[in-house]
Amino acid sequence: MDDKNDRTVAMRPEDLPDPGATQAAATRLAARVPAVDVPSAPAAPEPDGIDALSDPYFSPVAPGDLTEARPVIAIESPVESLPERRRRLLRWAIVLIVVLAVAAAGVAAYLTYENELWGGRTVPEVVGMSEQDARVALEAAGFSVEVEYRAADDDLGTVLSVDPAEGVRADPAAGVTLVVAGERTIPDVVGLSEEEAMRALYDAGAANVQVTRQNSDEEEGTVLAVDPAEGAAFASEDQITLTVAQPYAVPDLTGMTADEALAALEAAGLVGEISYVESDAPKNEVVDCDPAPGTEVAGGSTVTVSVSNPLPTSPAHLLDYFDATPQQVSQYLSDEGFALRYSAIYVAGGNAHAVYVGQGGEMLQVSNDPESGHYDGSSEGDVLASGAGIGGMRYAFSSETLPEGGASESEVGLRAVMEACGFEGLLDTCTQDDLTTPVEVPDNCHFICGYGEQGGYTWAVRIGGYGDATGVVALAAPTEHFSGIDLAPYGGSVCDYVAYIDLFTG
Repeated sequence: MDDKNDRTVAMRPEDLPDPGATQAAATRLAARVPAVDVPSAPAAPEPDGIDALSDPYFSPVAPGDLTEARPVIAIESPVESLPERRRRLLRWAIVLIVVLAVAAAGVAAYLTYENELWGGRTVPEVVGMSEQDARVALEAAGFSVEVEYRAADDDLGTVLSVDPAEGVRADPAAGVTLVVAGERTIPDVVGLSEEEAMRALYDAGAANVQVTRQNSDEEEGTVLAVDPAEGAAFASEDQITLTVAQPYAVPDLTGMTADEALAALEAAGLVGEISYVESDAPKNEVVDCDPAPGTEVAGGSTVTVSVSNPLPTSPAHLLDYFDATPQQVSQYLSDEGFALRYSAIYVAGGNAHAVYVGQGGEMLQVSNDPESGHYDGSSEGDVLASGAGIGGMRYAFSSETLPEGGASESEVGLRAVMEACGFEGLLDTCTQDDLTTPVEVPDNCHFICGYGEQGGYTWAVRIGGYGDATGVVALAAPTEHFSGIDLAPYGGSVCDYVAYIDLFTG
């Protein structure tokens, strides 16, 4: 303690301040000095004089000091400071423990995450695998798998992509979706409009769609069929054909043969009726039809087709027979009064070999070798009526059918017969006097023979015979028939060959 606290001051009564004045001064001082909150101390026993002397904080009040406020002096108690330090040390320890615990938890979380014990699984690499292999790999990683197919031309069954993508962490329970290359298939388009069907096909990957029209009772523009059929697999570049309904209408038949015109009308849902007319157009060619092409008609309507007459102008017009069907020839000969004498079918090629005899004795043969008039006596019925082909024609005139001047063994006679047969383009002639043959001809043989080419056919006329007999024969065959024969023994002449075979071997 300092000296002030050790001094004892004696005061006389008259030295004490007036209590009223002291109270007034204290009031004024309190008004000037702000109040200071001092914690209240617990009540203690009231000290006596001896206790006050031993109290280090006790100081007698001087009357002059009461005019000013004295600040409270805080002295840290040595008894209270030690527990406060201990509390501070405890807080740092707790913080350190918490930090270490958080770090340990972070390391544990990182390690467990890296080992995919939580936070999802990594989607494995499966693009390019087959669907089955990809499914196995994903299910082994714990993922549920769904598959979507995307139409493709190549690598069918191969995984094109995966969602979520490869290498991404994802929830296995949410699953992954494989996109797999699948076949393109023709969608259901029958019954749709043409526009709707085209759109559906293009959406399916088609790049080559063709449209054909067909007469139908369905609404115009309705798809009637698709080729390949619905559900069939296809590649994008494959041709796909839509058959689309259109009203029944007469097709354009001009230039077709009679059979082709009938088939076209049948395909169009109509009925054809042939009418032969005389025309400058090639024989058996359609020249007109009624109703006219493009006319809308009811399904099943009859269309009259005008066809250039394919039948021979006369039985001797041999080239005309090649423009007609075998059935037409059979009917024509019957109408002309010819009777069937012999009928057979060649084993090679299936053509007809038939002999017909007219009312005047004229003879008509259908033969692959018309330069020869030989035939046997058997018969197999009307082979032309059954459709056997025509390889060549031969006609032997009777006296009733021989044209005027046609018996003359001269060029005049040849031209008369040529006119009767409709032949043109005479190329060569030969007689018994200049004939080149493999053997010597009889002395009583006399003839004139001529040949020519016309429209892809070779024709020949022979007038003559033996002794007093004279016959007139005309024949025709495709030119390739004669080009396949060795003509060297006949001086390379078709005319010499025909005359020799006709007169000396037939």
